[in-house]
Amino acid sequence: MHLTGPWALEEDLRRSFDLPAWARRAYLLRCPAQRAAALPPELRGVDPLLDAFPGGVPTGVEAEALGHLRAIARRLRGAVRLAGTGAVVVPDADAAIDLTVLAPVWLDHDAGLQVLGQVLPAVRSALDDIPDDLAGQELEGYMVISDLGDGDLVEIEASGLAEVPIVLRGTDWAAGGVIGYQIRWRPAHPELAYRDRPPLRVRGARTRAADLIEHAAAALQALVGGEIVDDDGFLVDPGDLAG
Repeated sequence: MHLTGPWALEEDLRRSFDLPAWARRAYLLRCPAQRAAALPPELRGVDPLLDAFPGGVPTGVEAEALGHLRAIARRLRGAVRLAGTGAVVVPDADAAIDLTVLAPVWLDHDAGLQVLGQVLPAVRSALDDIPDDLAGQELEGYMVISDLGDGDLVEIEASGLAEVPIVLRGTDWAAGGVIGYQIRWRPAHPELAYRDRPPLRVRGARTRAADLIEHAAAALQALVGGEIVDDDGFLVDPGDLAG
């Protein structure tokens, strides 16, 4: 693989490539094509990136490269133009709302419940759902659940990580072990929430969940330190969060 750029996009070039009007810079990635079988008919229309490869689904290093490009485009609110079909895929940046706080400090169950109860509605512990015969066992982590109504939940799972995430490698404090506080939206209807174009009411619920997730991440990070990352592993500036 070989990545070059950024290249300036003049208006005539942007028009010839059928790029969005807001596009100003572009990078070029050259990657070997590695394809599997054609996309099954029942999966067409589910993922616009896969739809751009009707003759064979990318696999191996090509699939990995495309995954990274889409993650970068989502983070930067950009787009990916694919050679061959010329399809332009614009990831929905507002769809990636989950966050993780990576920290050197373990926040015990009761403290976590108290902190999150200050920024999230209807907070309870998942330990309340554990059968009595398992309640006395030592646990390696815990989960806090916030009920947003209409079946939507936000889950916060605290646990130690087996490996140091790439984004923290070389960080002195991470060498002593990293605790992950994963903050996830659990929509009542994932089949609608994770569509390319979810219904308006689902987008409204997602926006509310995103705001609460940011408040939760900000509250946790203020207490335990460390860093905040999105689901693609990119660092998030706490100053950009709602909290």
